Amino acid sequence: MKKFNPTHKMQRRTRPSASRRPASPMRWLWVLLGLLLISGVMLMLLAPTLVTGYIRSYLRKDEFHQKAEEMIVAKLGGTARLAPIIWNDDTATLTDLSLETGAGWSVEAGGLRAALDFGAIRQGSWSIQEAGADDLALRRTKAAMGDTPDTESTAQVESAAENESVPSFLRRYIPTKTEIGGFDVLRFSFEQNGWKIDETRLHLGAWSSGEKSAPAKLTGGTLQTPLQPPQQKEPLKLDLTQATLRLSREQLLLSNATLRWKQGSEATLRGSLKPETGTWQAFMHATAVPLDEFLDATWQQRLSGKFEGDLEFSGSRNTPPAWKADVVLKNGALQGLPILDKLVTYTNTHRFKRLVLDLCSATVRPQGDALRIEHIIVQSNGLLRIEGALVFQGRNVSGDLMVGVTPETLSSIPGASSRVFVETNPAGPPGLQWTHVRIAGSIDAPQEDLSSRLIGAAGMSLLLDSPGQVLSQGTELLKPVLGEEATKLPGKVMEGAGGILENGLKTGTGILKQVLPVFPGK
Repeated sequence: MKKFNPTHKMQRRTRPSASRRPASPMRWLWVLLGLLLISGVMLMLLAPTLVTGYIRSYLRKDEFHQKAEEMIVAKLGGTARLAPIIWNDDTATLTDLSLETGAGWSVEAGGLRAALDFGAIRQGSWSIQEAGADDLALRRTKAAMGDTPDTESTAQVESAAENESVPSFLRRYIPTKTEIGGFDVLRFSFEQNGWKIDETRLHLGAWSSGEKSAPAKLTGGTLQTPLQPPQQKEPLKLDLTQATLRLSREQLLLSNATLRWKQGSEATLRGSLKPETGTWQAFMHATAVPLDEFLDATWQQRLSGKFEGDLEFSGSRNTPPAWKADVVLKNGALQGLPILDKLVTYTNTHRFKRLVLDLCSATVRPQGDALRIEHIIVQSNGLLRIEGALVFQGRNVSGDLMVGVTPETLSSIPGASSRVFVETNPAGPPGLQWTHVRIAGSIDAPQEDLSSRLIGAAGMSLLLDSPGQVLSQGTELLKPVLGEEATKLPGKVMEGAGGILENGLKTGTGILKQVLPVFPGK
């Protein structure tokens, strides 16, 4: 039996275990790599938050205000002035902003505001919501201030500003995409090349980086055009009901606009404008436009009605606008012209007193410093039709018209059918007899050559046709030939006319001297 030896037991307890070995350096390396990996993952997860926090802080610094002005100048050229930016949580406001771009545009804005969605930064996007302004005025100045910076130089400036303001380890997390939920302006105005939009409400639709254009809508306000119609003291100015547009860097495209003018008239407008070159073109359709707005006081008493039609006009920065209008007069009537009063007397047709215009259309366009009205068609059913052109220059008018009259109307005018209305008009409607009429003189008292020719025709009928028939048909027409007293004495006139025929050339020569000068041609 073995005896218990305490020292032996203690020796066994203090003896190192054969299985325990010192820690390997590789084991510490793996631990270190694990920690680094965990730290990297945590940093990646926290980077957007760090970027968001850094941006929140940086946007509130004066340094950002200065950088914002520098980047605007780098992108647009010219000068920029921004009021201090005031932050309220995620919403920024500016009392005013003023820009003069290198391309010659002036921008004035007041009451600017925008909300930045900092949460969208974590998804790699600048998201701007609830953006707008109380006032925004965009105006083209007379001349450009300088060259607009090119895209490459602008990108270099923006990149430099970004590199200076953001720590290098966070730059890769800065969003590269921009989203704007829209932009609303309470009072918007725009002015270029005689066009002016004023006191209208502007809504710009949503836009994202990469898109080349954005939708827009205008509501209310006024639209002033570069055209100044006759008898108007200022260029044509219309009330703007609404307009839909498409805006891009290259052009402004107007797809539809609804406009109103005086006395309930309406118009629709479409067109385009290229801001850089200043070229523009527009097409307008108007209805119920009051004619008296374009007439002087004298012609307002003579011509009435409302017209509708299409207007095409275009222009550029350094050239006057060119335009052409195709118009149709509705419910038109003509009265108070001396020639109409004469026709009432000559034909005993009282419809000439107030001539109802069943058809009335023309094309109007400028011709140098004059106004040309061509492709004229004026028709009073069952009575007459007028075709041709007129030119108005200052207070004078001239023109060449083709006049067609029904045979029934001419039957009471001696010699009219056989000596005046003897021309043809293949393009005109059938059943009319035609003649040319020349117009000349002042607008207030235009002169025509038809009256003298009708008088001459009646005089020739006196010599060559039955004198009794002529006197019974055209007493008023013969006053310029035989005199006032002679036409009141049919018997004496017939007796004198018989004497003319009996005595031959001696007595007839006196009458011919009176007749022939007022009857040109035939």
